[in-house]
Amino acid sequence: MSAMPQSLERSKVKAYTVIHNDRCQTDVNVQPQATAAAKSPRNGSRLRTNALALAGAFAVIALPLLSGNGYIIQVASLAAIGAIMAVSLGILYGHSGQLSFAHAAFYGVGAYTAVVLHTQHGVNFIVSLFAGAALSGLVAFVVGLPTLRLRGNYLAIATMALQLGISEVFVNAKITGGSVGILGIVRPTIAGFSFESPFAYYVLLALAAVLVFMLAHYIVHSRAGRGLAAIREDETAAGVIGVDVIWYKVSIFTITAMIAGLAGGLFAYQLEYVSPESFNLDWSIAVLSMVIIGGKRSAIGAVVGAVIVTIVTQLLFSVGDLQFLVYGVWIIVIMLFLPEGLVSIWGMVRRGATSEVGL
Repeated sequence: MSAMPQSLERSKVKAYTVIHNDRCQTDVNVQPQATAAAKSPRNGSRLRTNALALAGAFAVIALPLLSGNGYIIQVASLAAIGAIMAVSLGILYGHSGQLSFAHAAFYGVGAYTAVVLHTQHGVNFIVSLFAGAALSGLVAFVVGLPTLRLRGNYLAIATMALQLGISEVFVNAKITGGSVGILGIVRPTIAGFSFESPFAYYVLLALAAVLVFMLAHYIVHSRAGRGLAAIREDETAAGVIGVDVIWYKVSIFTITAMIAGLAGGLFAYQLEYVSPESFNLDWSIAVLSMVIIGGKRSAIGAVVGAVIVTIVTQLLFSVGDLQFLVYGVWIIVIMLFLPEGLVSIWGMVRRGATSEVGL
């Protein structure tokens, strides 16, 4: 047997074990089926970890509110939006292996759509928000059908071209306000409750971040998530064992773009104005930094990365573009010494205390 068929056979076996994770635990850390899970000590550890993560999330959400400091609330609000973006890109990049530089473009589509519908046409805020997410998803779907046949660096370059193209639309289109953007955005009132206060709007953002986190957890641990993991390991082998590779890639590209569009709509009302500079390639790179620094295969890691990058960005605001040099150095260090991100430190600690506990 030649080397090529042997290589393909090994890839098929690897992809098969990823999808049929109920029979053997792989590096994707997908939960086994319910019966086996109930008997597994590993499942109890996972439940404890999830409970701790949930408690930690509520503590992190509550701390800015307890501080009563407007600046801290502002930073926490931006971190919540960053977390939504990072979690969505983490699903796309970390779990399906698709590196995209177009997330800021979808973020912008969602922001402009929500603002134009709500402020200029009187459409309900919630409807406008989800309309922005839907349009972001539609753009991703239309562009993704031909683009996602590409792989690796070619796909990354194609998404970068998409990002640059949409950024030009934001700058030159009349409906977006051109380079000036749209000013005078007023935070919404939902069911008679005003979110004009930064504290109230932060609660809305935190709730949205928690819901997106839960959605990400569901996707990753579903059968679809196992299919995405198989594609990440080897697209060819995944196709051979029955995974509809193109449909899976287009679907997750669309879903994560919709999440980015939702984040964009929320961001517009947090900042109370929108301009093209908020949705350029720099923001796509910043979100990718969050994912890599925190942990590309962990939703918790994405949140950690979002919080860290947001705080560092605020601290380095006065140095301008120099902050991207800091991101670059940080990413290199993380990839060299902690390829699974900062969240992997927790796994190392647990493995030191117990025998082989999955993150």
